[in-house]
Amino acid sequence: MRFVLLFFWVNIFSIPIFSQKTTVHGTVRDALTNEKLPYVTVTFEGLKIGTRTDINGNFFMESEKSPRKIRCSYVGYETLILEITPKTHNELAVLLAESSSKLSEITIRPKKYSKKDNPAVDLIAEVFKHKDQNRKEGLDFYRFDKYEKLQLDLNGITEKFRRRLYFRPFRFIFDNVDTNKITQKVALPFYLRERFLTLSYRKDPHGQKAILRGERQTGFADEGSDLELDEEGASAFANSLFPDVDIYEPKIMLLNTQFVGPLSAIANSMYRFYIVDTVELDGVKLADVFFAPKNDADLAFMGNILVALDSTFAVMKVEMGVSKSINLNWVTDLRVEQEFARIVSTSLNDRTADSNQPITNPPPLMLVKDNFIIDFSILKKSKGQSLLTRKTSKYLNFSINQPLPDTLFSNPTLLVNDSGKVRRRPAIWWSEHRTDSLTRSEKGIAGMIDSIKNVPFFKIMKGIGVLLGSGYQRIGGVDIGPIGTVYSFNDIEGTRIRLGARTNKKFLKPLVLEGYAAFGFRDLRWKYNTAATWSFTKNRPNRFPANQISVSYQKDLRIPGLSLDYLSQDNFSTSFQRAPNDRFLFNESLRFEHKREFGNQLSYTLVAQRKVHSVAGNLLFEYSSGLPDDRRFKSSMVMTEAGIQIRYAPNQQFYQGPSYRHPIASKYPVFSASLRNGFKNVAGGEFSYQKLTVSAEKTFFIAPLGKSDWLLTAGRTFGTVPFPLLEIHPANQTFIFDAFSYNLMNFMEFVSDKYLALNVQHNFQGFFFNKIPGLRKLQWREVGTFKMLFGGLDAANRAENTPGLFYFPKDLAGNSITHVLGSKPYIEASVGIGNLFRIARVDYVWRPNYRELPGVAKWGVRVTFQ
Repeated sequence: MRFVLLFFWVNIFSIPIFSQKTTVHGTVRDALTNEKLPYVTVTFEGLKIGTRTDINGNFFMESEKSPRKIRCSYVGYETLILEITPKTHNELAVLLAESSSKLSEITIRPKKYSKKDNPAVDLIAEVFKHKDQNRKEGLDFYRFDKYEKLQLDLNGITEKFRRRLYFRPFRFIFDNVDTNKITQKVALPFYLRERFLTLSYRKDPHGQKAILRGERQTGFADEGSDLELDEEGASAFANSLFPDVDIYEPKIMLLNTQFVGPLSAIANSMYRFYIVDTVELDGVKLADVFFAPKNDADLAFMGNILVALDSTFAVMKVEMGVSKSINLNWVTDLRVEQEFARIVSTSLNDRTADSNQPITNPPPLMLVKDNFIIDFSILKKSKGQSLLTRKTSKYLNFSINQPLPDTLFSNPTLLVNDSGKVRRRPAIWWSEHRTDSLTRSEKGIAGMIDSIKNVPFFKIMKGIGVLLGSGYQRIGGVDIGPIGTVYSFNDIEGTRIRLGARTNKKFLKPLVLEGYAAFGFRDLRWKYNTAATWSFTKNRPNRFPANQISVSYQKDLRIPGLSLDYLSQDNFSTSFQRAPNDRFLFNESLRFEHKREFGNQLSYTLVAQRKVHSVAGNLLFEYSSGLPDDRRFKSSMVMTEAGIQIRYAPNQQFYQGPSYRHPIASKYPVFSASLRNGFKNVAGGEFSYQKLTVSAEKTFFIAPLGKSDWLLTAGRTFGTVPFPLLEIHPANQTFIFDAFSYNLMNFMEFVSDKYLALNVQHNFQGFFFNKIPGLRKLQWREVGTFKMLFGGLDAANRAENTPGLFYFPKDLAGNSITHVLGSKPYIEASVGIGNLFRIARVDYVWRPNYRELPGVAKWGVRVTFQ
């Protein structure tokens, strides 16, 4: 009897516990094509609860009440009302049929759109006109706190995936999975970053400041681990990929890509706008405006904006994402959701929002909630595994129009730490500042990662990953490598074998010892390099902000003028040359360097070095004493110099590895200047001279036409010096496209003692290809470059005018292979196709002038991988 009563109690009284909500999950498709429809509005009939489908047509809703119907509406389709069962879970497959329908005074048709007499276009024009008074930057001052949570998940975990052989040692990780209510996909969280910031703004004079008060990362980006991942750099890289979105900005940056915003001046040429509904929220009447790009492949958004139908025309809510066909690599889904609210101003001059008097100037609108979701997949498919990124931000503690001290904005750096403990806040601090408690799976990330690190198989895979990623194999406190330079070949050495090593933090954290030994099987000569770097900070050398000294000694072959981006001279891939490469310098150099970087991104480097240049291969140091028909030869020359380089890169951030750093792309310019002085009769130095070089570089984002990287460089050599000490302009004789070298210029082809160089790299990001039906699916991107070099040489630096200077090198026929630029500049341009197979780029390069010089390539095809 007790058992019967217990059974009756559990089954009867547990019903309201487990069925107290009405939930609906489903997918919306086109009834004719069966294509999934994104951003369809789905609501509970009679309730103010609704959602929109994601990029794959999926949706999920729930309610504590008992709705019996849902409504599905979409531009160009018949509105559909479906019955559901309240207080239970409903699975639906919704099919919408295309239709022409009337809304207000506009007829919406699925395949025809007009801007003329379109109330949605007029409404968006009013939003654009009033944006300065609605966006927070229209205020004199503001200050608020921001809590931000960024999470990375391995998405699409299936039973088949769990049973894979290589997961056998890691079965425990699947105890920490979550199920997405919308997509029903199972995800495994493996990284979590929390940040708490205070943001301040002053309108006049303009000033912005973000103070980082706390940051906490849980995952593999642990600077204390053997992986030596850069925790701060990883955070900065995440910020560059997923920055804050301002819907009022005409150009919106995401994923280091600039999108044209729906509220830009050119929005009407990029977007279609429709008013799909009018709703009421907190007593304010709103228009629901749907927008979508006219070309699905363009870098633009699609979604909905709720606009206040009052005198403010303010944006109250945004839900937007991208089309499946967008020319954006790896992105399976992208969604931005923002909510705005009117915040009561604390200024005594403004009327409060809860006053009984009419509000002539409504309180300012501020962003109060921001959600950002992006799903990465190698093949851009909704099925299979992917990397799911979720960023949630909440804004609180607003202070509006209260004056802020000038000292707050005195530092030009935008993001600063309020103390050295921002990444070491205790758990109780986070419990006080966190706006939402962590979920079970989020709390379990740290324990899961710690367990993974102790699995032997993971340690093996970690070693392989470090080897492939950095090129070095770690053995205790020493790294052996890099593997890319172990084997190479050239015309002088024949086959070259090189073995190198460097110490890591296990040896001694502030000290790095490194070196290599190489041997050429044709010249039968050993080459080597040794270097030591000591950091005066507690970090490893080269970690920003660096304060370090280094000393190095090297004896090795060098190609005059070779300067390849990201590749060393003896990398295997640079062994393949399109022209003879038999004129080298054998350098023996001793170099001292002191580098100091400051928090405002101003840095200087002091250098002193002595270098002996010796001829190698077919290179000759031939000169005249001044007597008729007197030709002499010299085997080497000595230079002794000291100098300083100053660099200023405002707001630049890096991702830093054990011995390298990669700058994170930004819109800010970089300036540098260097001055070197050569000393005669000091440590054997044979020449007195000064070399001055200045440069400025900047990236310009010009959506929808892509982006341009500009580099302007100028240099001047003062004094009388032989050609190895002149500016030997950087040439590239490989078949690999190099952005910073002249890809059709031969080694030592041009020298100057004064020059001005302009280098422009442009990526149209598919602007033209997106409009060609046969090409848009390939997602190719148009790329182009333009390089122009002005140069000259004083008469005193020509061997025929100054005895003792070396004559320019000649080929076997007696023709000079080195030249001086005349009145016309050297020009090199290229057009190409990028994003081939998502990673390759092919350029057709040509030079329109100086084509008459012997042995030059007039055009060529170059390949690179990005």
